[in-house]
Amino acid sequence: MNEKIIATIALRDQGSADLQAVLGDAAQGVELAAAQGADLAVLPETINLLHRISDEIPLEEYALEDWRTASTALIETAIRHQISLVLPLLVRDGASLANRFYVLGRDGTELGFYQKRVPAVGERLAHVEPANTGPIRWEGINVGGGICIDVYFPEQVFRPQLAAGADLFVIPSMTPAGAFLDSSAVNYGVPFVLSYSPWSRIIDRDGKELAAGGYRSESVRAGYGSPVQQAAINFDAVSLFADFNQEKLRQVQKHYGEKVRVRFDQSNCVFVLESRSSNLSADEVMRQFGLVSRRDYFALLDPGDRSSDFCKP
Repeated sequence: MNEKIIATIALRDQGSADLQAVLGDAAQGVELAAAQGADLAVLPETINLLHRISDEIPLEEYALEDWRTASTALIETAIRHQISLVLPLLVRDGASLANRFYVLGRDGTELGFYQKRVPAVGERLAHVEPANTGPIRWEGINVGGGICIDVYFPEQVFRPQLAAGADLFVIPSMTPAGAFLDSSAVNYGVPFVLSYSPWSRIIDRDGKELAAGGYRSESVRAGYGSPVQQAAINFDAVSLFADFNQEKLRQVQKHYGEKVRVRFDQSNCVFVLESRSSNLSADEVMRQFGLVSRRDYFALLDPGDRSSDFCKP
């Protein structure tokens, strides 16, 4: 078992006087998430634009040259509470602008960044540069990314990162993404975390929603509900398509007992197999019983790649 608690933090998109006010709100959310046991807090897209009072002000006026110095108070809060952070910012990189999120360890160390693959129209007009970036290693987990519009281009954004070993996708966003995230979680067999202030969502590998909430809630808008949404995700787990695997799963449960958990989503024909033991991995169970992950099963049946057809005599 490898369980982590992931949190999203909703921030108001208007009414903040300046960047430090936004960062102060973010720091309060980080502190609350840490108090609730979160290992990683994910903030919404480009938080240094949330105090932007007019679309007529060029984006470049908000881009940060030295993002660490500008975000010192927030980063120090995360360090003090020993929580890792996904920090999304518009930054200046040489002569270019970049929409990125940085992954920071519990001690504030920069572990890497993801840069938006598909800038939106306004960003392109402002010369925000796209990039192809791979997963970021965090506490034994490969964190893949997407930012906002990226979610609508899964083959270009998610698939290459999956090939590089992504175990999780975090999506700071200004779009709700909707069913695209549900289907991506099912198709790719990894959890997705959308940090979108109106309605963040944490979705498990079978497309099931583990947590959701934000400023669409009248309680949160009134200041009573929590801006933090969080869920425990077991990364020692795999999704299995029913065909080829289902006849073996009772044997798996009988053999391993409480060391495993199996749940079934009938509508998507997907089983999720989890290790619930510190001395047993889902990979070991897969090898022992000859199981095939959902992703690999459909890759083997891909009509465009007959060389991998495991049904051939």
